[in-house]
Amino acid sequence: GSKGVTFLNILPAADAIEYVVDINPRKQGMYVAGAGQRIVPPEALHICPDVIVLMNPIYREEVEAAVRGLGLKAEIVQA
Repeated sequence: GSKGVTFLNILPAADAIEYVVDINPRKQGMYVAGAGQRIVPPEALHICPDVIVLMNPIYREEVEAAVRGLGLKAEIVQA
């Protein structure tokens, strides 16, 4: 969403972020405007990221469940 796009475009170290995850299939395969990270589905997280940055706390339970369901041990932090 727009919060994530803004975050990545103002973050000095955004180039260290390889990709972003979105459950919306219309966004998957696209790139973040300006920052350029590829947008992938949750299933693409076959290699566990160190940290997952959550942009909207409303989705925390859903994201935590999906992360557990994928068997990931990444730390989830809220921006």
